[in-house]
Amino acid sequence: MLTFTRRRSLGTALALLFSTAVPVAHADPANVPVIWDGKKMFESFQNEATGISSKGPAGRPKAYVAFDTQCRDCWHLHRKLEPFLDKIEFVFCPISFMNIHSEPQATTILIDKDPLAKLNEHFEHFSDIDFRGIRYGKVEDLPVDVRDKVWVNTKLHRRAGCRAVPYGVFKNSKGQYLPFDERLTVEELKTLFEL
Repeated sequence: MLTFTRRRSLGTALALLFSTAVPVAHADPANVPVIWDGKKMFESFQNEATGISSKGPAGRPKAYVAFDTQCRDCWHLHRKLEPFLDKIEFVFCPISFMNIHSEPQATTILIDKDPLAKLNEHFEHFSDIDFRGIRYGKVEDLPVDVRDKVWVNTKLHRRAGCRAVPYGVFKNSKGQYLPFDERLTVEELKTLFEL
């Protein structure tokens, strides 16, 4: 007798969702935790998170991406999303998940006069041998209110059931909340974003 668990039900639902898409080169789908709530993630990040919006035409559909400045997979996802910046508005929401540099780097990016340029600078220096990403000043000199915003993002990420970074959510034209991460190919991301 076959028993259905929440994990199996979610896996079946995702398999059905992706099976209706146009066939593309296959990669593993986003690693979806059993307790992940896409609607909760999308709405809480939309209403409560602090993020950095990608530049492009107004009125694009939005996708929210939780990322950690110290995460190599986040760097990979960021690069994969570049072809879609003119069609999708990505809101990059930094969280503190990986190590002691995550929160001060995120705060340094958020307080910059041009946070998107600072984020891009960070990723340009991600592979530096001596230190991963941008440098920051004394932690005690960083504004507490902005540091708190990074922690709010972190709590929202956790409360939506996310268990890793990067983790993104996109609400498609059918009202479905679709997860995405660095494991999807550029072609699979294109399909997910309905492009």
